[in-house]
Amino acid sequence: MEREQIEELFEESGYPVLNSKLAYKVWMTGVWDEEDEDRIEAFLDAYSFEEEGIFTGEFLYHYRIFAYIYERNELSLFPF
Repeated sequence: MEREQIEELFEESGYPVLNSKLAYKVWMTGVWDEEDEDRIEAFLDAYSFEEEGIFTGEFLYHYRIFAYIYERNELSLFPF
């Protein structure tokens, strides 16, 4: 995912403060290079970052937990 796309996701989710603080750093880590945009949007909608300052590592830690849960919820309980 390109930096501009990450910036747009933060803006559209109502987190312009996160955009200025985290967009470049998240882009540099490459964690979201192959991620599904819908999953990232769901993460930004589910979490609230307004009241707290957050570090890039902490932000990505929360994302990884969310992504794991999100992926498990998409799996069928009965695969047969």
